[in-house]
This record gives sequence, structure tokens and C-alpha cells, in this order.
Amino acid sequence: MTWASFYLPIDAQMAVLENLHQHDHEHRHAQRAPQEAPLPEDALLIDVRSYAEYMAGHLPDAHCLPLPQMSHLVAQMAPDHDAPIVLYCSSGGRAEQALGLLQRMGYKNVRNGGAALALGKKMGKAIEH
Repeated sequence: MTWASFYLPIDAQMAVLENLHQHDHEHRHAQRAPQEAPLPEDALLIDVRSYAEYMAGHLPDAHCLPLPQMSHLVAQMAPDHDAPIVLYCSSGGRAEQALGLLQRMGYKNVRNGGAALALGKKMGKAIEH
């Protein structure tokens, strides 16, 4: 609301505030990220945490490939650079680092799945030990 609107009658001031509120709501709604595409069913799940973290609990059918060994071993696990790959870790941070690494190595269909628990929930899979 501008300083000049304070000189308007109260009902006109309320209309100005409602318009500002509506505009703000529309602006925030327009800035929201689009819905994320569903994860491919045939994606290779890679847990980029340490082996100890993996053994403490991981998603079914996930492969342990810790971030420090990623660049050396990923070609053995995923020779096809077009195959769908979903990376995950404890919070998504290491998976984001691995995503950048794999993209620089030429992998084209790689996604950061984020945290193991959230990804498991999204996929309808329970953590196994």
C-alpha cells in the first residue's frame, strides 16, 4: 500500500490491501516449481553413502557406490550413459554432488532422488537392513 492510499476512505484502503494480497498470492503461486516427473520404474538406484551407512539401511535393489569411488566404479555398474539412474544419500547433498559428477562424465538420464527415507516413501519401498 502506498502512502497516498492512507488518505482514501477505509473501504477503499481495504480494497487496495486485498488487491495487493491477491497479487502477492498469484506471484508466489507462479514461482512454484512444476510437479516433478515420476521416477522411472527401471532406474538403477545408487546409494552414494558409505558402505556402513548402506548396511545400516538402504532401499531394496539399490547398489552401494560411495561418492569417493563414484568416478572409478560407475562405468562398471552403469556402462550405458543413457540408462536411467537415481542417486540418493542421507539428505540429498552427496547425491547432488554425484549427479554433477555423472553429468560431467556424460550420463544423460540421472536424477537426484534426495534422502533415502523420502525417496523410499515416494517409491512405496521400505528401508531394508
